[in-house]
Amino acid sequence: MYYVHDKRVAVVGLGRSGVAAARLLSVRGAQVVVTDDKSPDQLDRFLQTAKGLPNVQMALGGISAEAVLNADLVVVSPGVRFDHPLLAQAREKGVRVIGEMELAYGYCPSPIVAITGTNGKTTTTTLTALMLNEGGIRAVECGNIGRAFAEAVFELSREEWAILEVSSFQLETIREFKPKVAAVLNITPDHLDRHGSMQSYAEMKARVFENQDSEDAVLLNASDKFTAALAGMAKSRKFLFGFPKEGQGASVPGCFATGDMLELMGTKLLPLSEIGIPGPHNQENAAASALMAHLCGVKPPAIAETLRRFRGVEHRIEFSGEVGGVRFINDSKGTNVDSVEKALQSFPAPIILILGGRDKKGDFTKLLPLIKERVTRVVALGEARPKIVQQLSGEVVVVEAATLEEAVSGAYAAAQPKGTVLLSPGCASFDMFENYEDRGRKFKAAVADLVRKKRNGAVRA
Repeated sequence: MYYVHDKRVAVVGLGRSGVAAARLLSVRGAQVVVTDDKSPDQLDRFLQTAKGLPNVQMALGGISAEAVLNADLVVVSPGVRFDHPLLAQAREKGVRVIGEMELAYGYCPSPIVAITGTNGKTTTTTLTALMLNEGGIRAVECGNIGRAFAEAVFELSREEWAILEVSSFQLETIREFKPKVAAVLNITPDHLDRHGSMQSYAEMKARVFENQDSEDAVLLNASDKFTAALAGMAKSRKFLFGFPKEGQGASVPGCFATGDMLELMGTKLLPLSEIGIPGPHNQENAAASALMAHLCGVKPPAIAETLRRFRGVEHRIEFSGEVGGVRFINDSKGTNVDSVEKALQSFPAPIILILGGRDKKGDFTKLLPLIKERVTRVVALGEARPKIVQQLSGEVVVVEAATLEEAVSGAYAAAQPKGTVLLSPGCASFDMFENYEDRGRKFKAAVADLVRKKRNGAVRA
């Protein structure tokens, strides 16, 4: 626990986690200064919430050196680079710099399940929490999903579980964070613009279990080469999930998709065909969730029933409407090339793919085998347009769109008389949108507008 009463604390980054950290610190009696590069106008939604907190001041329009360097403790939001020069100077002065998740951990009375990985975190976090609640064990999902951890701690108790979605950015700033159950779903190229190399990125993901001991449990993906390589670093009990290699299921306990069945700790749980979310990647997510729920004490019938009923999360391969024979799928959370690949595997040809945003050093040429098989046109959007055109033109028709609305209407025209328009950007959203949720909701609004126009006869079916 961080004792902050009457201490000067700088919160760097006024976003969702920054507001939650400021509130927690305020309640604990700290003297808080929240500082951010953005102006008050840009932060209005968060600013209105933070303004009402006692003992909290604002220093916006530039990160305040005075606030950071004179602080007793600095709490940094995930969106702020940990190697920011002011944070480096603070550490050189001996000031402790932590993240919002680490701060919240110190005040959390509940046992914790922490779920990280490149893809599938939100689906698996949501599904795991649902399984616990279905099984009569109260669970609260938070972290990098929905509510910040520092907000959720106010309602947690010893009898509940905190189910956390955890990003590599959050793991960058931990010191004592120690989940009872940790899972690394997969590791594929992502955030290399921040972490620099796959080795650094994989090592950051491994931090989710670095403080665990033999009383804790870590789950690793049997099919993922980077994840499996982390096994030797773990001091906790090891479990595997997913599609096992020959002999793995017998040598390491876990939950596996074998043949046409999902098997949990050696016992058949349910047929794979009964899992409510589509695609092989979601069979891995289902296996991970089932295993975590089992380790938390949920009985198999509740696990199986949740898997049958669950239909996915918003912005992740989400059906968003149909105009004539053209289906629209919102996969705005697909922010890296590997997640685009998984989305493409979930739908048959013909697909019109809306791709692009702020580049994260992804290699779009990795998509070419699936694009040649299933995609008839790519609509390139955002800052990554030139790179998408350069890497994909010549193999598929690539057109550019200036706005998401233009991309949706153009994709619809190209998809007729029937097909699938798939928004799976493979990029961050921050060049044009507040976040991936904002991008996904604007996509759905553009689809809804098409539906209205068709109903009124303004577009042809």
